[in-house]
Amino acid sequence: MVQRGTKKLPFGVIPEKLVVFLFFVTWTAFGQLLDRVVANVNGEPILESEIKVAQVFYGIKDRKQLIQLLVQKHLVAQFLHEKGLNIPESYIESVIQDIAKSNGKTIDALYRELYENGLSPSDLKALIRVELASTLGLKEYLMSKVNVTDLEIELERLKRGDIEYLKEIELLVIGKDNKEKLLSLMEKYGTDMDKLANELGEKVEKLKVKKGELVAALDNELWKTKVGDIAVAEDQEHIYLARVVREVKLISGRSEEDIKEELTTKKLKEKEDELIKELRRKSLVEIYG
Repeated sequence: MVQRGTKKLPFGVIPEKLVVFLFFVTWTAFGQLLDRVVANVNGEPILESEIKVAQVFYGIKDRKQLIQLLVQKHLVAQFLHEKGLNIPESYIESVIQDIAKSNGKTIDALYRELYENGLSPSDLKALIRVELASTLGLKEYLMSKVNVTDLEIELERLKRGDIEYLKEIELLVIGKDNKEKLLSLMEKYGTDMDKLANELGEKVEKLKVKKGELVAALDNELWKTKVGDIAVAEDQEHIYLARVVREVKLISGRSEEDIKEELTTKKLKEKEDELIKELRRKSLVEIYG
């Protein structure tokens, strides 16, 4: 776990990669190491031994790329340490136990392999400490700065076409030749569509429509009209009265939880990129090769 003082963070799952990353290792490829400083991050050294362990863990062969990755992770770990977040030694030990167990080894056998290949338990612990701080620790820190609103979820659904709106309407269509009679009747009955229809010998239709399904003149007015109000429109042949009875929202596609998780992940990545950019700007990093 990661702690701030005595406060435990809500992370009970050990990252899978941390548990199994030694499974495919051929340690003999490393030979005996003469440890040396390969980079310096604000006065904190990155050693050759850390490069070798990280090479296995991250599966990155390109040395320059690997060093840049470790520099980034050290910057984040240092930043979080200044904020009071630390990785308890007991949690690191539990991660190592799971690594050994997942590879069918005892702790002692795992440590012997490290020693035989010029590495030490401290080298492994150092990498695990930095990795946990720069992943779980960073996530906890950034989560307090990220919020996904209901409006953002709604907009995302609209953008992806996951939401459609229907309007339930009562529609009265009158021929243009009855326009004067309609106006006269409206003075008498107002917008009572049943009485208007009866006097005009027409019927009130009840429909469920999506945007774009009605004639253009009526469609444009209808989607500006609130529930309970009447949209009035006309074209060359007809006059249209449409009362909006209710509006129905149809939702398809992903669940709200899935969308929220996706938006949260996106925001976390943006915050992480901003933080790392700022840390690099303010930090002193030296790379020796």
